[in-house]
Formats: sequence, C-alpha cells, structure tokens
Amino acid sequence: ATEDEAKSNTSHSSTTRQPTDGELEQLRQIILTRGEELENKINFTLSHNGTVMSVQPTINKLLSPQNPFDCLVLGEGSRYCAVALASYSWMMYMWTNKCTGCCGLTTNTILHPRCCCCHSKNDDIVGDNICGWKEATILKSLGIEESDVLYANFSNDVGVNPYLILRDEKWKTIVLAIRGTLSFEDMISDVCITPESLEGIGEEFGFDGTGEYCHSGMLAGAKWIFDDLKKHNRLDEAMEANPDFGLRIIGHSLGAGVAAMLGRLLRKQFPSLYCLCFSPPGCVFSERTAKESRDYVCSYVLHDDIVPRLSYASLANLRNELIEMIARIKVPKHAVFDVDWVPWNETSLQSLPEKLLHGKEEIPESQFFSDFDAFKARQSQRQEEREMANINMTVPGRILHMVRTSTKLNSVPCSCILTCAKCISPCQETKQYKVRWTDAEDLSEIYISATMMVDHFPYNVAHALDVAAESYGVVDEASDLHQRDHLEKILEGAKKDC
Repeated sequence: ATEDEAKSNTSHSSTTRQPTDGELEQLRQIILTRGEELENKINFTLSHNGTVMSVQPTINKLLSPQNPFDCLVLGEGSRYCAVALASYSWMMYMWTNKCTGCCGLTTNTILHPRCCCCHSKNDDIVGDNICGWKEATILKSLGIEESDVLYANFSNDVGVNPYLILRDEKWKTIVLAIRGTLSFEDMISDVCITPESLEGIGEEFGFDGTGEYCHSGMLAGAKWIFDDLKKHNRLDEAMEANPDFGLRIIGHSLGAGVAAMLGRLLRKQFPSLYCLCFSPPGCVFSERTAKESRDYVCSYVLHDDIVPRLSYASLANLRNELIEMIARIKVPKHAVFDVDWVPWNETSLQSLPEKLLHGKEEIPESQFFSDFDAFKARQSQRQEEREMANINMTVPGRILHMVRTSTKLNSVPCSCILTCAKCISPCQETKQYKVRWTDAEDLSEIYISATMMVDHFPYNVAHALDVAAESYGVVDEASDLHQRDHLEKILEGAKKDC
C-alpha cells in the first residue's frame, strides 16, 4: 500500500474509538490484494509499557537510488566500513585471511624496514608491536601508502581506545577510525553501562547537556581520544594541511559509541564533520541527545544484530519474559525440548502454545512466581534510588537497517563457523538486502535468532554494505556526490529533513 494509505489505516489505532467494521474490511482487502507491497512499507515492532507488551505498526522508508543523501550514506558506509574492519589490526586480518594472512604479514616483517630493531622510531605510530604488524595490517588491508597514515595510537586500556587518522585522497576526506571491542580492557569499558551526565561536558563543549546522559565507558573513551588529539595536534594539522577535505569519524561496536560521543565533542571546532557508526550499542545516548545527533551521525545495523538492541531496559525485559515463560510452562521442562524431534503440520503448530503454556492471565500461584514479583519490585525500587528509572538510552543518529531477505543460515557470510561444515565448504553469500531507514524504537527489543551474534561481526557488516551499495548502483569511486560544494548541500538538505 502507499504510505498515505498505510498512515490512514494505521491512524485508527491512535484514537480512542474502535475501528468500524467497514474500516477493518478496507484494511483487510488492502492486505490481501497488495500484500507484497505492504510488506515493504509497514514493519511491526514489539513495545513495552510497564509490564504490558504490544505490537505496533511503523512505516518503513526504504532507501531510494534517486535520493542523493541515501546514495551518499550507503556509499560512504561501504567504503569506510572497510577502514573500521582494518582498525582491528592483525588479529582480524588473520581471521579474514586464514590461508594467507600469517604468511603475508611474516613476509612483510622480513622485507620491510619496520621490522624489529631495523625500524627507526616513528612518532606518528604509537603502541605498535615490535614487528610493526598493526601498521602493516592497515596498509595491506586498505591498499594505501604509509604517507596516508597520518597518525595511529594502538594503546589500549580501560577507557583507552586505539584509533588512527588516515587521509583518503580519492574521496577528499580525513578519516578518524576507532577500534571496537577486542581486548579484556575493552570488555570492561563495554559493561560500564551506568549513564553519566552530560551537563558538565555540555558546558565545556558548547551544547545543552542538561538532563542528558551517555554510556560512561564510551564517554571515557571519547574524552581520552580528545585529550590525545590535543596533545599531539595531529587532527588539527591534518585538517589545516587539507583545507578542502571533509572529516569522518567512524567506528564499529564500542568504537561506534565512542565515535558518536567524540563527534559531539569535536563538532564545535569542526561543524561539518560526520560520524559513521557501524553496529553501535543500544545504550550510547539518552533520547534527546540521540535525536539531536541525527544532524551528524548515521548508524548502520545489520539484520538481527543483538548489540544495537542491548540496553538496560531491553535486557531487563528479556530477563522478565524468560522468567515469566518458565512460570507459564504446563509440562515438565524436558517436554518443551522434545517438540524439536517431532514433525509438525500447520494445525499442530498453532495449538502448540496452548498445549505447553498457561495464558498470561492464567499463571497458577506458586512460590517461584511470588518471588519473581518481589524481585521485580526490588529492581524497580533500586532504579528509582539510583535515579535511573526515567533514563532511556538508545542508538545515536539516523539508523540505516539492512534486512536480509534470505532465510538460509548458510547464506550469511561466515555464519557457518557455527558448524563443522566451514572446513569443507565455503560460505554462501547472500546478495539480497532490504535497506531502510528506521527508528530507535524499532531496536528496543532483543530478537533471539540464529544470526543475532554473527550479524555483529564486522566482516559481515562490511560485506552487507558492499552488496547493498552494489545493488543500489553506488560504486566505490569519487563521484559528483563527493565534490565539496555538492556534498555540503546534500548534508545540509538532510539536516532539514530531520
């Protein structure tokens, strides 16, 4: 159905009156006669209001090949996700090049003068290993010259995120790439989920942070990179030496959250910067700051990726639903798993929940369920005591969601690592994605699926963006979209559409 038709028919759910029989019949006929077109326009998402869960329809906005901004973000996503992948250095390089990675880096170590004691000290590369593998990986992965690596700091600790600054001569861009989670220290930063106020930061950097919050681990990482940039002055020098270049701040996973916050800190100095956040966590900014970041942030989410759906609220909802499901089970627990071994037809599948589960309003009284209610009450009280009850954390910026239309698990790049078949047969790659703009509310619940973990793997995100860009006719070359005057007009027009 057209967007106007969809909005007209879904608007009845927002009024207090019940839809008439005629309106319901009209909607039913639209669904029956134009089901495929309606499927591309309407998406159904789960939402929680306290303990009540409901399904809400939302209007999809598919990317258009005729829209310059859509083509720009898809093209830049495809190009710069490769940089985010390369920022994971030699470990990710050897993972994605299992047969040749070790040999290639070893040969580079032997032949290149950066090897061991033969390598003269380079102040632009900090924290590399003795054989220079981290820098070598960047050069080999991206096919760039050493002169294009303007600065790299591979130091890593809690609140200290490795990052690098590159010059993209082809697209006239300075790229600041921040590495995602790879070490134990990074994991500690990930779990520092307590929101930290942005009020003081806002006063220092010229934005309104009153009542706004950021993930504390990502805020710490952004502040450290900001201080390191000012200490070494590398970014300022790069922008001054290339006055006609744009600035892109990119990252994957933890690095994506840090990139979004760093963009907020640098925006006063570089108002035309843009952040590309690949698979960011679902708890980066509070709602108003996340909405305001639409002017300078684009987040990329692949299919059922769990990380953009991770927040305190979504984890609490998942926990409560699982415990409630246990309380609703009528049969012994082993009988639930026995259904996997029994062939089912459509009729038996429809009756399955009734056979296994009590209705939500018919849960029998038990000590287990009483303890669960008491536990939820204690958790709510603790949230109120910590003043966290009304803080909703979410994904930053505009959100580009790539929905895989293939239904086969082995169509996911490298998802066959879950089976022994990887050693025998190569991955089969899907070439079909539905790419749409979505809202943070669509990512507010965790979906349990076979690909929820592998959809977060940076190689899979990069591959999906390459396939999507190719299907939209966005080629990896410096087109008219990246001429500076045209680029600024596209970005300015996108801001007005927010």
